[in-house]
Amino acid sequence: MSTDVAASILFGDLRDAYDKQQMRVDTLRTAAGKLEAQFLVSVRDRATRRNSSVSEKERQAHDELRRLLNQTRQRLAEELQHLQWIRRRHNMAIINRKAHNRFLSDMDDKVARAERTLSLLTTTFLANTEAVKANISLVLDTVLSQNLFAYIDATGVSVETAKRYTSAVQKWQARINSLVTGKTSETRMAGVLLVKHTALQSPQLLSENVAKWTTSLLGVLGKAEVMPVLIATLQTLLAFIDAVRDVPMFYRDIISAQVPRMNQAILAMVDKNPDLMSQVLEVLDRSATWFPTLFRPSIDKAEALCLRLLDGSDMRNSPELCKQAAKCLAALSLAGGKITAEERWFQCAQQAMGTIQQCIDHMMCTGSDAGEPAQQFALPLLADDFAVSIPQAADRISAMTEVLIALLTQPTHVDIPVPVDGILGIASRLAMVPVRAGSSKNARSEYDLIPLLTPQIQRASIRIMAVLAIALGSHMQPYLSAVARAVTAINTRQVVSPALNVALHCLLQLYIERYGYGFVMHLPYDLVVSTADDICVQQKTKAAKVTMTASESAPSSKKRGGNGKSRGPNTFGVIESAQATHIHWDDTVLAALKTVLALLQHTPTVFTSALRTRVDSQVLTLLMLFAIGGMEMPFASRQSDAPHRALLYRCLEASILSPDPWQKAILPHAVSAFSAGLADPSTAVRDVCAEALVTIDPIIHSRLPAQLREPDTKENFSNENQVSWMMSDCDNTSIDAVLSGVQADNQSDDEDDKKMQVADEPVVEEVKRFKQDTIVPPVVKKSTVVPVVEAREYNKPLHNQTSQQSAALPPQQPTTSLFNTPAPPAQTSAAEVSDNNDDDDIPDIVMEGSDSEYE
Repeated sequence: MSTDVAASILFGDLRDAYDKQQMRVDTLRTAAGKLEAQFLVSVRDRATRRNSSVSEKERQAHDELRRLLNQTRQRLAEELQHLQWIRRRHNMAIINRKAHNRFLSDMDDKVARAERTLSLLTTTFLANTEAVKANISLVLDTVLSQNLFAYIDATGVSVETAKRYTSAVQKWQARINSLVTGKTSETRMAGVLLVKHTALQSPQLLSENVAKWTTSLLGVLGKAEVMPVLIATLQTLLAFIDAVRDVPMFYRDIISAQVPRMNQAILAMVDKNPDLMSQVLEVLDRSATWFPTLFRPSIDKAEALCLRLLDGSDMRNSPELCKQAAKCLAALSLAGGKITAEERWFQCAQQAMGTIQQCIDHMMCTGSDAGEPAQQFALPLLADDFAVSIPQAADRISAMTEVLIALLTQPTHVDIPVPVDGILGIASRLAMVPVRAGSSKNARSEYDLIPLLTPQIQRASIRIMAVLAIALGSHMQPYLSAVARAVTAINTRQVVSPALNVALHCLLQLYIERYGYGFVMHLPYDLVVSTADDICVQQKTKAAKVTMTASESAPSSKKRGGNGKSRGPNTFGVIESAQATHIHWDDTVLAALKTVLALLQHTPTVFTSALRTRVDSQVLTLLMLFAIGGMEMPFASRQSDAPHRALLYRCLEASILSPDPWQKAILPHAVSAFSAGLADPSTAVRDVCAEALVTIDPIIHSRLPAQLREPDTKENFSNENQVSWMMSDCDNTSIDAVLSGVQADNQSDDEDDKKMQVADEPVVEEVKRFKQDTIVPPVVKKSTVVPVVEAREYNKPLHNQTSQQSAALPPQQPTTSLFNTPAPPAQTSAAEVSDNNDDDDIPDIVMEGSDSEYE
């Protein structure tokens, strides 16, 4: 087919599609117009009728019209977008009539280039063993950089090019298969790597050759190979199993046949190559998680391998390896076997807690509290020498803690009952070990080692309580008091350990953020005070630097004063700078700031006014020290302290948003601090300050809320309905007639007010007479005229009168009781009375029932 014919066919198809789409758009426009007309008729009909006169059927018809109209408009918008897309394609076809043929030629060129590259790699760079050794890195880079296997069964390729490409791919497969079973380690290493990347790039080649490649790789594991070849083989096997584990067609041929064989080969290989322990544990963990049923024949050997690493001997040298062993043991507990997965998980948790209890009893030289010995793992016995066994017991406690953490964080496919009481009891006993050792009356030399191991033991307790909060969530609510007691025991700080303090603050932050007042209410106030004390950083003071003048530095410049004493060299020294204070941050201060921030955000009332003032003062002082001494600090130091400054600003913002009513306002200082923080070199600090200024702006410039209308009474509501109904019928009724009812109601209200005013006139006259009998004779120059108020003002509520009086009069404490009969006025001279009444701005005491009360 020629180029012009192909372009003509493509152009014709686009033109036909455009015409059909235009017809569809026109049809939808017509339908939308009809629906709009019907909807407008329905709207007008409902506007001229009462809501009560509209039937339910008419409402449903109206809603159905609205729904159909919206649906038609949405469909019309989608069809218009599709029409525009076809128009763009049509225009492109008009501009370039050779588009289709050019696409075909480009695909053919890509396939031909891939065929030539594969042929060159196979016949030249992988021709023999020497070529493989010299060019393996180049071959791997080429395979990774170019997608050479993406054109299998590609369309739009000529027949000759497709045949050549298929032949090149087959030759490549034969070559890498021969490399996997090669005679030297270099060729086997190259074959394993090339098989892995070929399978990852082409799922079709993987599905065709996965059985053969898996068998070849398992054969490599059974040989005496060097370490890099074995590591690459394990990683390739893991990638293959991960790729085909969710494909049902491979389960019988690959999974069921090869996975048990792979598990046995890996467990047999560990004794010969102990350096492969990390890779072996990773493969066993994945295999037990993905295929628990197929892993059951290997559970005992895998469990013995994990316990060999969890006896505490490798905890200090390789803690990551112990974590992998604990994770693998947790995966094995869900594999089942002779017992169910739930029973196996519970048994593993009980054995871990029993082992920890045994170690605690050994350290405290006591026996078990229970009558029967607790379940324990089959671990080697501790040493007879306490100088060796107590550190070994502490390491074993850390290892068993990793087991409990792995059990609680491992995803499960069944519902498992968690023994929270037992786990939390173990954590509490671990927290109390240093306290029990310090308060013990037995002067045993073994107890001297426990203070050295206190941070390790109590950190294990903290980790257990933290993972309980993460794993159980709200189910930890009944146990918060026990957690608070354990935290209080750890906070005694018998041994100063920054790592322990950081862990304790992280635990407090976690529980405060998750449980709030439910947890804080169980904490003693001393712990809150110690948390606030931890944000006080250590300050290093630099001595003042003294500079000598040129005349004083020379020895001949010393002169004797008039008293015969020589002037020292510091007499005329110039002090370049005063004492400079440099702030020394550490991880404890950072963790304490996070805890204080959590307290301010979730439980701000836990601080007393004095403690709150101290915290705010400390935060503001640190920020001012940063602002003052920031230019003298090195740039790298300012960048490393950016998290601390950001936390300080967040604490200040949290304090502003939850203020203490009995504390002096720190808002002006906070605004100054946030404004200064906008010039901080750290982007994170600037973002925090900008956000804080936006947050506190409504506090500084408060705005009145929206004036909401009070709810109408039934009478007003009926009047409004009557007015709206009568105004709709403007042809028969006028507006004056509509409002006549409202005017009649207003007139009746005015008549009631007049009657009330007439009823209140005797009371007003009696009040005036009472005031004239009790006031002082008029000797002053000016007389106060008391206006007579209307009865409507007299009948105002008491709170309105109080607010008017407080707004008109300055605050003044009365000197006489309100409800007592006033004493007769004392005989004073006119001058004294005049002096006492010079200040006309001071009002008289307002007595209840007097005329002044109405002002």
